[in-house]
Amino acid sequence: MLRLLGAVLVVGGAGALGLLAAQKLRRRVENLRAMAGALELAERELSFRLPPIPDLFSSLERRAPAPAGACFGRCLAGMDRLGEDSLGTLWREAVEETLPDLAPEDREELAELGEVLGRYDGEGQRQALALTRARLERNLERAEADRDSRGRLCAALGLTAGAFGAILLL
Repeated sequence: MLRLLGAVLVVGGAGALGLLAAQKLRRRVENLRAMAGALELAERELSFRLPPIPDLFSSLERRAPAPAGACFGRCLAGMDRLGEDSLGTLWREAVEETLPDLAPEDREELAELGEVLGRYDGEGQRQALALTRARLERNLERAEADRDSRGRLCAALGLTAGAFGAILLL
């Protein structure tokens, strides 16, 4: 009876690890989709109103889909440190804290955007937003394909590894 319980726990644990890996792939897709949408909103805001950066971040915090809105909110909350740190540093910290499921290359794309925001005229900022959004959308397509292929593979491998471990224990 105890061996059977151990086998069930091994299968369940390994299966859960596989499902967690698949969930991380899904969250990356959701985060990329949210940030691409938020950057599109930012482009529109800069095209029509050209608001100051704190006003832009405040608007995006409310209007952008989660977790992108939280990223802009976190950056907005750090604006009181703007004299000590650059906007690029605040932006990088906000991206790393609020979007942990992004791949390193995704975070690097967003970090480069932080170095442009607030430094150039409206047209330069819009171009940087459009370029970053295009890169994120390209990464999104790859992440969706990766999620579809590797997501099922991770879940299946987790269950298979658990079953193999259970067989070895029995």
